Amino acid sequence: MIDLKKYLNPSQYEAVTQTEGPVLVIAGAGSGKTRVIEYRVLYLVESGVDPKSILLLSFTRKAAREMVSRAERHDPRSKYIEGGTFHSFAYKALKKYAKNLGFTHSFSILDEGEAEEAINRCAVKLGFIDREKRFPRKDTLRNIISVSVNKHARINDIIKREYPHFLEYADDIETLRKKYTEYKINKNYMDYDDLLVYLKSLLEDPEIRDRISGRYKYIMVDEYQDTNALQGEVTYLLGESHKNVMVVGDDAQGIYGFRGATHENIMAFPRRFPHCKIIKLEENYRSTQTILDVANAVLLNMKNKYSKCLESMRKDIGEKPKLLFFKDAYEEAEWIAAKIKEFNDEGVALRDLGVLFRSAYISIPLQAELSKRNIPYQVVGGLRFYETAHVKDVMAHLKVILNPKDEIAWTRVLTLIRGIGAVISEKILQDIISHSSISDIVEKALPKHAAGHKYSLGLARLNKALESASDGKLTISDKYEIFLDYYSPIIRDKFDDWHLRVNDLDTLKQIIARYEALEEFLADFAIESPEKGVWRVNPSVAPIEPPITLSTIHSAKGLEWNVVFLMGLTDGVLPVSFALDDEDEIEEERRLFYVGITRAKDRLYLSMHHEGTRGGLYRFNKVSQFVDMSNVMAMLDIDNVSEPEEEEIDVFYDE
Repeated sequence: MIDLKKYLNPSQYEAVTQTEGPVLVIAGAGSGKTRVIEYRVLYLVESGVDPKSILLLSFTRKAAREMVSRAERHDPRSKYIEGGTFHSFAYKALKKYAKNLGFTHSFSILDEGEAEEAINRCAVKLGFIDREKRFPRKDTLRNIISVSVNKHARINDIIKREYPHFLEYADDIETLRKKYTEYKINKNYMDYDDLLVYLKSLLEDPEIRDRISGRYKYIMVDEYQDTNALQGEVTYLLGESHKNVMVVGDDAQGIYGFRGATHENIMAFPRRFPHCKIIKLEENYRSTQTILDVANAVLLNMKNKYSKCLESMRKDIGEKPKLLFFKDAYEEAEWIAAKIKEFNDEGVALRDLGVLFRSAYISIPLQAELSKRNIPYQVVGGLRFYETAHVKDVMAHLKVILNPKDEIAWTRVLTLIRGIGAVISEKILQDIISHSSISDIVEKALPKHAAGHKYSLGLARLNKALESASDGKLTISDKYEIFLDYYSPIIRDKFDDWHLRVNDLDTLKQIIARYEALEEFLADFAIESPEKGVWRVNPSVAPIEPPITLSTIHSAKGLEWNVVFLMGLTDGVLPVSFALDDEDEIEEERRLFYVGITRAKDRLYLSMHHEGTRGGLYRFNKVSQFVDMSNVMAMLDIDNVSEPEEEEIDVFYDE
């Protein structure tokens, strides 16, 4: 047998060799949890356990395959271990026992698009679509139903939390959920969520549960803090008889509540499995101790947790993390961009630098600053700002003012009007391009189509907005305000999540305010095609190295960089505004902050800016409550790069 003590520290060794009974491994950030699972698999096989009786569940097939293949390199027998996701395991079980649930073995799995279409069919049959008021779109309906299933939550509660503007339809959507369930059963369909729902139903049958538990005598679950209520139930039922269940996770990194994950699963594991052995991995192999001191301070402030203290295994203590204050978002972005260039000039590769933020729109000023410096970057976590549909919509209106011959922009502008499709827009477009100036288009082309049609009222609104915005005396900000007002009812009609998208339009307004000429703005922020993708550089400068990564913290989980900039640390951003009145959500936001901190290996920079806007109003930002704690502040090197004067603060409050 392999000498495990040669490769594992004492706590890792204990986790690997504790094979009988329930085990909860609390794996702190950077503590080598993957190594624990790899060597535990190997230890079981070399101890004579049949590999086919070992079940390893993870959240991606890739992660499960990686851990099994690592063990396989030590012992080829490890390849016979059953490894996969909860859903792939559920599919195999359901194929075998489908008849017990009233399905045939040839049941079909609906993908996301097919599930949306099935829900839409049910909504049409129920008469919910043909209404004067717009019913939620099919993708929104699917999301509401899916979240309610995974969270074991009522439809009404999900709508109240995620889509309050659709609360009047809560009863109808509950009816739709039941109709959709019946539809799937009648058509021999299951969707992605059903795999877990029906697996749980199977395991609640004592006879079937005994058969499955009899085969899988050793169960391991990775990233247990990210499991949802259904996955927690499945884990319990699988291990109820033999109790040989090991789950690995970090309660402090449970950040996917919006996907249905529940922090309660990892906290309740010792209650579900009495006499559970709890093993903590607190030795960190990633970060310097000064960075971990900040992380430990954040851990200390958490509620409903497993107490732990991360200790760096690195010999270098490291530079104390910095907290920087700036006047506004643009000064913050300029400083970070300049610092990135400074590091790169000193020989630090761009791929070793990461910029993290709570929401993607926070990075928009930084994207512009990096572009000015010809620094290539990639954005991870959602679409790039200028690729989002709502931003493209508003910018198209500005484009036709500048260039009345812009057919692509005109097509986008026209088809936003209800009742105008491809055929009608092309007909109107022919009249538009026959004129050379925006004033002629407003006076002669559009009025021809602004009466006698179902789309005439919308076209008349557009014509009025264009007429107002074409006034040569107006600033670029004035023009934008006109189109923003015009677009307001359109965004509400076009997007179910319009209340989240307005943040981007508010940010765009701040950016535009810095320009004097419309052509300068459009030239600086030309929308790039998706195939140009992650690179944003001067077209004449070819990227010579992999780009720096700008990422939401959610998308950065599991990753690491030598240098990390964690920006936009204000209340209302991190923690996000909609979490401020909910203690559980505040705690998840705190865990998100902890995840961001622990991505850094050598250097960490935290930053915020004083001046900002929300809902179109100027405000004075308050530093994030997670930073503004005495024990956290004590671990930081504080630098007021741009501290506002007292009278400036008073003005902001007055406004």
